[in-house]
Amino acid sequence: MIDWQNLWPEFRANRRSEKICGLVLVLGLSLVWIKPTWADELMTVTSEPTSKAASSAEASREIQMKALAGTARDLTIEMIGEARYTKNRALVESKIVKEAPRFIPFVVPGELVRTPDGGFKAQVELKVSTVSLRKLIMDLGLLSDGQTPVSILPMLAVTDRSKTLSYRWWNGDGGDPQRQTLMEWHRDLQITLHRELMRQGFHLLLQPEGSMSSILPMAFKVERASQQDVQDLGQLTGASMVLRGDLRVRESKEVTGAWTVQIKMVVDPVVRGRSVAEVSRSYETEIGPTEVVVRKVIQKEAEELSKDLATQVFEAWSRGTLTTTPLRLAIRGQFSPQQLVEIRQLLQRAHREIKAIRERSIEQERVDFEIDWSSTPQAFVEKMKAMDLPGYQEKVSSDAQGSGDGSSAPFFLELKSMQ
Repeated sequence: MIDWQNLWPEFRANRRSEKICGLVLVLGLSLVWIKPTWADELMTVTSEPTSKAASSAEASREIQMKALAGTARDLTIEMIGEARYTKNRALVESKIVKEAPRFIPFVVPGELVRTPDGGFKAQVELKVSTVSLRKLIMDLGLLSDGQTPVSILPMLAVTDRSKTLSYRWWNGDGGDPQRQTLMEWHRDLQITLHRELMRQGFHLLLQPEGSMSSILPMAFKVERASQQDVQDLGQLTGASMVLRGDLRVRESKEVTGAWTVQIKMVVDPVVRGRSVAEVSRSYETEIGPTEVVVRKVIQKEAEELSKDLATQVFEAWSRGTLTTTPLRLAIRGQFSPQQLVEIRQLLQRAHREIKAIRERSIEQERVDFEIDWSSTPQAFVEKMKAMDLPGYQEKVSSDAQGSGDGSSAPFFLELKSMQ
């Protein structure tokens, strides 16, 4: 049995949060941890390091260490970018690369093979928890350009239908005394959102009343901002995401003298239009004046609502889907349900840039997938052309007429099973 302590001594340092449940000997060569409680599926990565060590035992040890360090470094660079890695190289090497077993729990080395120069090489398969890695990167502040958390611009509209009043900070409504109650509701909800998002590593921009609306171009001072307006506002303020929300109060249909409070909030990345988090709730107040009973409901329910939204944002960020482009891929061929599962797994293993893949429609000889892709559509086509899926013959085209862009029209992949 190989001694883990002698095999990877540097990876044992400072593992304060880890509880090693057990050790498993794999093929008599690889020692791995029993999987902790990860919420995500593990991604498979294959590496083939080399070693010029004199003995096979030393070579096996060096190859596995190189595979761990190299995979940790490559995935970190993929997530934070080359420039940010170069700037924070020492931090990445000491806190991420040397802590690789925290997010790479399984390492399975293949058979050692002699190289022409007298050394050794081996193919190593690693199982990576990308969620755990991204959480570690976030905790170290490496996903933001500065030392502050990723910022979110709130655009919360408050409406009291009984008084036909509304409050939107970007309209410059803060100076109207008739809207003071609506501003208090807005402030209560926004402060709770700020606290819960901060706990997940995000920063909700808290705008003092009128401080920003006065400098906004008139084009943005509208009742309903368009999707493009929202993205432009996010870029103007330097935010990574925009939180769009409505808090609406109307007379209750159930109890006379009571009120219905409806709250809906959606979070959109600035660089991409698709929402990544959404919550919607409806509450009934006690009988009483809106100034008192509505605020009481908001103060009571805002924490649970904000936690739900903040958790969704964090999960989307952890999966890497905030910085991806949604692409459509249509696969032609006749496949069994088991083959479709296998094809999905093969695609994700072949391309790290695929952060998520979902079936959107299944026909007799065609399956349409939606893919979260972390690079450009052009890079997707090139990667697909060079792809090799074991057990299948592939042929890639843009669409039936060769003009698909992956958005308005899908890319097409024709697959034929070789079995």
